[in-house]
Amino acid sequence: MDPEPLHPYPRQVWFVLAMVLILGALAASIAFGFAPGSAKEADQNPSTTATSDKTEMPPTSQTSHATATSTRTPSPTLTDTPQITPSITPSPTSSPTPTHTPNPSPSPTSTPADHYWLERPIVPEGDDRVARFYDYASRADGTYPIHRGVEFVNDSGTPALAVASGSVIVAGDDSTRVYGARTDFYGKLVILELDRRYDGEPVYVLYGHLSQVDVEVDQHVETGERIGQVGMTGVAEGPHIHLEVRYGENDYDRTVNPELWLIPKEGEGTLAGQILSPAGEPLPEVKLVLYRAEQPGNAVREMTTYPDKEVNPDPLWNENFATGDVEAGEWLVELYHKGELYTKRVSVEAGATTWVSIRTRE
Repeated sequence: MDPEPLHPYPRQVWFVLAMVLILGALAASIAFGFAPGSAKEADQNPSTTATSDKTEMPPTSQTSHATATSTRTPSPTLTDTPQITPSITPSPTSSPTPTHTPNPSPSPTSTPADHYWLERPIVPEGDDRVARFYDYASRADGTYPIHRGVEFVNDSGTPALAVASGSVIVAGDDSTRVYGARTDFYGKLVILELDRRYDGEPVYVLYGHLSQVDVEVDQHVETGERIGQVGMTGVAEGPHIHLEVRYGENDYDRTVNPELWLIPKEGEGTLAGQILSPAGEPLPEVKLVLYRAEQPGNAVREMTTYPDKEVNPDPLWNENFATGDVEAGEWLVELYHKGELYTKRVSVEAGATTWVSIRTRE
């Protein structure tokens, strides 16, 4: 007879119980992190934690944004380019405008307003330059009365010509009618009223001290036509033509400087200006000396400013001195006033009036 088994349960039951125990052990190990291969995977994948950190860390994205912002802020492309291109480029374009406005402007050194209407009153064979010993407004070093015209010194009988087209309003002498300071002042004379008017006012030209008159009253003459001959009638110490320009009225007290009306000779111009007090008032009878700039010690011409209220400035220029027949180029205008020397450099332009102004300190 077989012996009785050790366990009261059949084998199938024991197998089932063993399997339950094994499966329970496996489940417990997984629950506590001891699943087979889990430690190995952690060792082989060390980036798992870094990946998690990278994803969850917001400062990384904030730092990148700040870096991009700071890069744009100092960028020269955005800040410098609009400042250089639009602001500096127009600047030199506009800057010459005021520089050249005073030069046409010119500035009075050269202006199309010059009223050079008059040709020379002497034939080319004669001396058609203004005599310098007795300029307009001059006293000739105190030896003569204030001069209200200019002189053209020539031999008696030299033809005198019409300086512009106009009508003869006086032709004869002043023995019975006063045309100057008194009767018998100009001797034989001719007065033309020009065809042209300046600023709506009439302009007259007087020829004095003629030896012969070759025109009649109401006769119309053209520029260059003969109107008489040089002489020394009236108050004259030698043969010459006394030439006056009268503006607005045919009167001895309405004369203006003929040198601002006579056409300059080729290569020459006219110099005009004002010598002023500190308050801006014209200074009367101030002596001026004209030098070439390259020869400052060699005086070329002397002149004086106009006497106070005895002669008239030009209606255009309002000058208190003017002189013509000045060669184009660089010149120095010099004067002494109350013990102080003033010098002004000027560039005389051919065929134009060059302006110079000097304001004294006392």
